[in-house]
Amino acid sequence: MRIDELLYHAFFERDFYYIKLIVFFGLVGLIGFLFLSKEDKTNPTLLYSLGILILTAFYEFFASILAAQGIDNHWVYNIFNGHIGAILFLLLIRSLLKKKAHRKVVLYFSGALLVISGALHFIGIASLHDGGEYIALVNTVFILSSCGLYFFELITMDEFLAINPLKSFSFWVTTTILFYISSSFMIYISYVYLYTHHLEVYYMVYEIPRHMALLCNLLLCFGIYSYVLKQRFELETIHV
Repeated sequence: MRIDELLYHAFFERDFYYIKLIVFFGLVGLIGFLFLSKEDKTNPTLLYSLGILILTAFYEFFASILAAQGIDNHWVYNIFNGHIGAILFLLLIRSLLKKKAHRKVVLYFSGALLVISGALHFIGIASLHDGGEYIALVNTVFILSSCGLYFFELITMDEFLAINPLKSFSFWVTTTILFYISSSFMIYISYVYLYTHHLEVYYMVYEIPRHMALLCNLLLCFGIYSYVLKQRFELETIHV
């Protein structure tokens, strides 16, 4: 077996547990969503949660197949994670906000993300086949700013003060998104240097956003199943 083939197999084996769990969460989330009532299936928070679960399972599995075959997969992450996934995260956070003005701001963030990304690709600064550093910077700014709006509401609005944050789905998922996006950006801006000069450090740091992604998808599944449990057993499991 050639050296490059060994590298591809090593990459696939290293990533396999992560891919299996991501796909598992996507399937479990879809199954849970099918058991929801018609009314709950129109809940924007649950729809965006399911969208993120399915999208992540799709592009991670697809990208891993390309990587195992030695085919460039940067475009997969740049399209599905850097653009579609970022929009879904923004819309998910928007669905958790209470103030109409804040929801409108996040909607503007979504539009600005697409405009800025289009401009960066048009003038040649960004490409679908690069590491996605510039798009990651734009995503990070807008998503973290949206998380900031949520936490501002959390500490200033009476509606949130009446709820225990530790029992609130919105609190946990926003916090997880905050750490996931932050850790992912850390990888985007340093992966070329680390992969070239410090491969073992790269793999260690690389695990941080992956585990945060797993935690985020687990929480999204839990959010969906909290509604399933509530309607099946008439339990108040968690605030969404």
